[in-house]
Amino acid sequence: MVEKIGIAPLEVSATEAIGLVRRAEASGFESAWTSGSHGYLRLAAFAQHTERITLGTAVVVQPLINPVAHADMIADLGELAGGRAIAGIGSGVRPQLNRFYGILGDQAEHPAPRIREFLELLRELTTNEGRIQWERRFFRLQGARGFRPAAPVPVYLAAVNRLSLRVAGDLADGLIGHPINSVQYLRETIIPTISERLEAGGRSRESFSFTSDVVTSISEDRATARRDAAITLGFYLSPRAFDCIFDAGGWEEEKRQVRDAFRSGEMENVADAVSDRMLESCCLVGTPAEVRSQAERYDGLLDRLIFYSPRHAVPLERHMKNYDSILETFARPL
Repeated sequence: MVEKIGIAPLEVSATEAIGLVRRAEASGFESAWTSGSHGYLRLAAFAQHTERITLGTAVVVQPLINPVAHADMIADLGELAGGRAIAGIGSGVRPQLNRFYGILGDQAEHPAPRIREFLELLRELTTNEGRIQWERRFFRLQGARGFRPAAPVPVYLAAVNRLSLRVAGDLADGLIGHPINSVQYLRETIIPTISERLEAGGRSRESFSFTSDVVTSISEDRATARRDAAITLGFYLSPRAFDCIFDAGGWEEEKRQVRDAFRSGEMENVADAVSDRMLESCCLVGTPAEVRSQAERYDGLLDRLIFYSPRHAVPLERHMKNYDSILETFARPL
């Protein structure tokens, strides 16, 4: 079993999220994670209600916040979390940025070169307390003030395709893997690509953390567990940004069927279109005993496994029950 395990309380209220994080700490979980435009805010709240657990964003979408504000909030987390914080950041995908957030132009395009420049600028902002001049392709600053965290805050990058994986290996302290990464894609693409860049930059494997969300759906009713995981997998099949994961698995026909079902708007059709081999490769699904056994497939691949509860078209009661099951199934002695 992967030594470091975490939980990501998403699609719940701030109060419910704090409660789940406190329970995770009491259950021996190593880390707790949040995401969205409020990610830094929730992490600060988690820090005030916990003592030991590592706290991270997985992820904050980079264009939603300007670089100076990213640096300022990361510095605050360094102080408030006392060395327990990790800033997980992602470039976002164009359909999400355009439709959900109204972000257009360069800040929604060219994700790999944009996030590369952002990470370089963020490093400058968080290591230099003087005035900063920056004039490049995506960002321009004149006399911005830097913010050095009181305690180090590692920066992890969400990366899927080879271009973004290379950026992670060049500039980030760790990876935030996508919840639908298959074991095959981790082993054959993600780890080798990043490892090559680490070696090229003279960095050791130990200096980098391979961390990933993994869709985890637990129930004694296997049909319920399968449905919830399959809908989430199908949801992430809808944009083409993640084609590399599914194409590597040889799932072209399943991809076509899932997209046809998604266009129908019927989530049950989406669940039916997701094949068992896709679920077995990308998700942890089944009874507590089955899921514990399935989690062992990540041994030797991940440094940290984050249990990601399905949240698309899942009733809140079932969503919360799944968090209970995750905490109970993977509890460890303190």
